[in-house]
Amino acid sequence: MKKITDKLYQFSIYIPPIDFTIHQYLLDTDPAILFAAGTAQQAEAILPDIKKILGDKPLKYIFVSHVESDECGGISVLKKAYPDVIAICGALAARELPGYGYTGSIRMEKGGETFTDGDLKLKFVDYPSEVHLQNGILCLEENSGVFYSADIALRFGNGVGKTIRGNWKDEVSAIGAERVPNEKACAKLKEDLGAISPNLIAAGHGFCVECR
Repeated sequence: MKKITDKLYQFSIYIPPIDFTIHQYLLDTDPAILFAAGTAQQAEAILPDIKKILGDKPLKYIFVSHVESDECGGISVLKKAYPDVIAICGALAARELPGYGYTGSIRMEKGGETFTDGDLKLKFVDYPSEVHLQNGILCLEENSGVFYSADIALRFGNGVGKTIRGNWKDEVSAIGAERVPNEKACAKLKEDLGAISPNLIAAGHGFCVECR
């Protein structure tokens, strides 16, 4: 576990053979939200730290960007520990989460919508995620400026606890066909991302980026 900002905690696994890092993030706001559940094994591993950070406070939300094992594979593990947790996700993930053993509440969101609860103000961006460009969602927590980017700002390397400096416009411009292999969908994503201005990119893989 690494503390990235005053309230943002990063949980990571680094895989040396492929020089690849996978992250989940806990934003210790009131209410608290976890960005990505990780695989079942990762969820089991990070649960003690989540409980230590939150203490008596519940984990109210788990944000699921899209349907992959590192995003939602461990969601049923977390649901057992926090029975009242609510999954925030797009329409496709809402249909697929029961296949990962999730039986809890789901809040379906889509790009352009904003959701406020206590200290949280979440703004969503449609994400034409792999493999078949079915829409997932990305999320900006507007009060903290933390943007969970899932696979969009992916970098190889050991990014555990490491933050680099960058420019938001440059990060958006760098999104190409290797991330969104459809020219029209990629252009729309860049347009939508250009309308927000995060302070920190909490990358699903690689390095967090402090945005100038």
